[in-house]
Amino acid sequence: MEIVQITCTDTSKIVNADVLRKTDKLLEVVVAESKTKLRLFKHTPHEKFYVGKMAGLEFTSTGENII
Repeated sequence: MEIVQITCTDTSKIVNADVLRKTDKLLEVVVAESKTKLRLFKHTPHEKFYVGKMAGLEFTSTGENII
């Protein structure tokens, strides 16, 4: 299973997340510590970061496997 790092841009907290689905424009993960499902998107496949919002907070990830 792929594991990626997710960064909360509002708090600078970084957590690991298990990848459920990954495409050029979508990264769907489950945050390991909380079992929370999060969907992050790219507007174009050439962008560096996937970006998503939940509970008023913004999250980013490069989508690169850390293992």
